[in-house]
Amino acid sequence: MKTFLKFLEGYEKELEKGATKKGITITVSGISGVGMGTIAEAIAKDLGIQKIAMGDIFRSIAKQRNMQLEKFSATRENKVDYEIEKACLSFAMSGNVVLDGRMTGMVAGSHSDCRLLIECGTEKKSIRVAKRENISTEEATLRLKARDTADSAKYMLLYGSDGSDRSSYDAVIDTTNMDIETSKKEAVKIVRQVLKDKGIL
Repeated sequence: MKTFLKFLEGYEKELEKGATKKGITITVSGISGVGMGTIAEAIAKDLGIQKIAMGDIFRSIAKQRNMQLEKFSATRENKVDYEIEKACLSFAMSGNVVLDGRMTGMVAGSHSDCRLLIECGTEKKSIRVAKRENISTEEATLRLKARDTADSAKYMLLYGSDGSDRSSYDAVIDTTNMDIETSKKEAVKIVRQVLKDKGIL
């Protein structure tokens, strides 16, 4: 079982010395606004395991530094990303968890029993984010484009991957034409099928 990110291999070996996986690990990956959190929560509830959002850790660091999220996202030092990915790998190797975040599938690699990639069209994402953050759709579109472009460049530089390669995942779900309830039900169904196919459920 291995992470897909080379820089984590040394840390992975350290964790393996004392790690005992206690249950299923699911990763839900994607860029901003695709509905990762909602889907991850539904999966966690269905399987009766905890959900951890890497974005919450990211936001907590920004809050500790008294920085707005957009500014922190654009100016953060590389060590922030490294520490978040290390935390993600530790959670993944411990098991009994659903992890949501852009790079969770790549970080967890084969430690994840089911790696989901969530996709969504720009207009639908912008509407979701505008509602969540109480801003205009136009502003949401600009923020999403700036954040995702910068993050993709940063992750490619740091890891050689931005998490968008579909071949790294067990399943890909496009939520563009789905309402919230449909996307949750579809994700739960797919996860259960993947786990069944692997002989885990």
